Amino acid sequence: MTRLRSGGGRNPADAEAVLAAFARTPGDVPAARRVARQFADLDEGERSALLWSEDRGARLVAVLLLVQAMREHPDRELTDEYLSAAKAERFDDTVLVDLGAEELVGAPLVGGSTGPLFALVKSDVAMVRRIAVVATLAFAKQGDAEVPLAIAGRLVRERNDTVQSALGRVLRETGKRASEAALVAFLEQQGRFLSPTARATATEHLPLAERDRLRG
Repeated sequence: MTRLRSGGGRNPADAEAVLAAFARTPGDVPAARRVARQFADLDEGERSALLWSEDRGARLVAVLLLVQAMREHPDRELTDEYLSAAKAERFDDTVLVDLGAEELVGAPLVGGSTGPLFALVKSDVAMVRRIAVVATLAFAKQGDAEVPLAIAGRLVRERNDTVQSALGRVLRETGKRASEAALVAFLEQQGRFLSPTARATATEHLPLAERDRLRG
């Protein structure tokens, strides 16, 4: 088992208990959710130790703990904690973005300034740019197509698949949940810059004739 970083003022046995519990599971996301619920009262220091651990399972549970905490008591510090790890390149798995970005980064910005999202777009770290994309699902689910499409427009020429795969998913959801017409207009103007896979994902819910036209 990979050891956690030591840190002052924390009891490593608690963090190690999370790892031990996760080690007894299949190691997938549903199992991580169960462990996170089991350790929902883990203190901030222990959670931070998990988030910065070299152990993949520890980071997975930590992100889910952050999401749980945000649902119970929304706090900007939870967003900052998540983004700090991402910016330090602690996330080497897109699952860590896809499980946390919407609720930890996007949802707190709905109804307020979207400047922080556009700042993330400029990051040198691909996972942080993916966070900027996935976070906009919070807007799409509120019927807002403008923010997701604006972020997508900034990153549509991105060649990194970490970002392109997120673009396909978010564009699809924007068309389904916010505005199909706005999605089609976006794809007519900029769809050619998407990777073939991202373009296929973005259009998969559209009528067949429309899909064929926009994928061509």
